[in-house]
Amino acid sequence: MTDADLRKLQRTGCDVRTDRLTRILFATDASIYQMEPQAAAFPRSAEEASAVICAGIDAGLSITPRGAGTSLVGNAIGDGLIVDFSRHNRGISELDLEKRMVRVGAGVVLDQLNAFLKPHGFCFGPDVATSSRATIGGMIANNSSGARAPFYGTTADHVLATEIVLADGRIEKIGAEHGSLEAERAQIEQLLREQSAEMAERWPPGLIKRWPGYGLTRFLRAPQNLNEILAGSEGTLAAIFSAELKISPLPREKGLGLIFSRASMMRCRQRSRCSI
Repeated sequence: MTDADLRKLQRTGCDVRTDRLTRILFATDASIYQMEPQAAAFPRSAEEASAVICAGIDAGLSITPRGAGTSLVGNAIGDGLIVDFSRHNRGISELDLEKRMVRVGAGVVLDQLNAFLKPHGFCFGPDVATSSRATIGGMIANNSSGARAPFYGTTADHVLATEIVLADGRIEKIGAEHGSLEAERAQIEQLLREQSAEMAERWPPGLIKRWPGYGLTRFLRAPQNLNEILAGSEGTLAAIFSAELKISPLPREKGLGLIFSRASMMRCRQRSRCSI
C-alpha cells in the first residue's frame, strides 16, 4: 500500500490504523493461522464503513469484515484491510416486545444482548460457547448456533433484516419485507433454480448444521429474503453493520437429562464390578 493509498483511506474520516502493533493484533484470530494486514479500520457509522471499504478496494486491498475474531478457521484475518465492526457500533435499540424484535449494532456481544433482554423475559436463542465475546455481526456471518440448535435453530432463523455495506459502497437494508437489491436477488434465484436438482441429489436432507458454503437451500425456501444467503457467507458478500433480530421468551424451567444406551449401561456395570 502506497502513501497515497493510505492518505485516501484516512480522508474517509474513518479511524484507520497502520502501526505495527495494530497490524500484529489483527494478524490472528482464535484459529492457528496468522496473516498480517496492511491496515485496520474502525467505522463508527455505515457511511464511514462504505467510504473506507471503497477506498480500500480502490487501493487494491482485500477487505475482511471482522467481529470478535472468534473464528477457529481463519475467517477474521486477511492481508489487506481489516474492517473491525466490534469497536464502536454496539448500540441496542427499537425493542418491541409485542413483535418480539430488537435492533442491534453488529458489534453487540451476545451476552450483552441477553443481559439487556433478560429483565423483559426474553433472550436471543442461538447460544454459542463464545457468548461472552461473540458479536452479533459475526454470528450472522458464520450462521452460528450452539448446543440448543435443535430447539432454537441457527442465527439465520432469527434474522429479520440487516443493514449491509456492499463492495461498491452501497448501503442497503435487506430482509423479507425489503425490496432492495431486487436485480441481484432475482439473479441469485435464477442461478439456484437451474442447479436445484443437482443440489438435491448431492446434499443430505434434514441437516440442522451445515456450515460449508452459502445458505443455498435456505434461500430457495424463502427466495424473497436475501438474509437467507447472507447468513453464513462469512463476509464474502457484504459487510454487516446492524441487524433486526427475533427474540425468544426465556424458558420457564431448565433441566438436564442423561441418556444411556443398553451397551453403555453394561459397560458401567462392568466397571463397577471391577472396582469392588
